[in-house]
Amino acid sequence: MKRIKLLTMVLALSFLVPGFTSTAFAFDYLKFALGLGSGYVIHEASHQIVAEVNGTSFKWQNGFGSTWVTSNKTSDSERYELGSAGLVSQVLSTEIILNTKKIPKDNDYVIGMLTFNIVNALLYVVSDGILSPDDNYGDIEMMDKAGLKKEYVSAFLVVHSLYSIYRAYYKTDIPVYLTMSKNEIKMGVTILKW
Repeated sequence: MKRIKLLTMVLALSFLVPGFTSTAFAFDYLKFALGLGSGYVIHEASHQIVAEVNGTSFKWQNGFGSTWVTSNKTSDSERYELGSAGLVSQVLSTEIILNTKKIPKDNDYVIGMLTFNIVNALLYVVSDGILSPDDNYGDIEMMDKAGLKKEYVSAFLVVHSLYSIYRAYYKTDIPVYLTMSKNEIKMGVTILKW
C-alpha cells in the first residue's frame, strides 16, 4: 500500500509541477521539497495537536508520521476529530495560501505545499475509499468509523482538490467557504461580496 501511495505521488508530481510553473528549468526543487515536507509535517502534527488539546490517548506506532493508534476507550467524536485533523489542516492551509494575496502562488515552496495538500488528499481517497475500504486504517476510515460517511468525505476531498488545482493554475480569486460537523460538510464559493 505504501509503495502504491509513493508511486502515485511521484506520478502526480510529474504532471502537476510543470503545470504550475512557467519556467521549468529555473524551478528550485529544494524549495519544492521543503514545501512538500512542510505539508507532511503540518498534516501529521495536526493529529498530535488535536490529541494533546483534547487529552485523547494517542501514540505513534512506528515513529512520527507513520501510523497512529488510539485507545479502544476513545469516543466516536474523539476519533472523528483525530482522524479529520490532518486532512482539515490540508484544506485550511490550501485555503489560506489561495486566499491570501500576499502569498505568491508561483513560489516553489508554496507550489510544493499545495502539491502535497492536493495529492495527499487524493491519495487518501484512493487508498481508504477504493483500494482498501475496509482495512480499519487511515484518516478517512477513522472518520467513517466515527459516523461521517467516507463517501461524503471522499467526494469533498476530490472536489476541493480539483477546484484548488483550477484556482492555483489560473490564479483565480474565488474564495471558498466551508463548514464541517459530524453529520455534514458544507462547501461553497463566494461570487459576490459587498
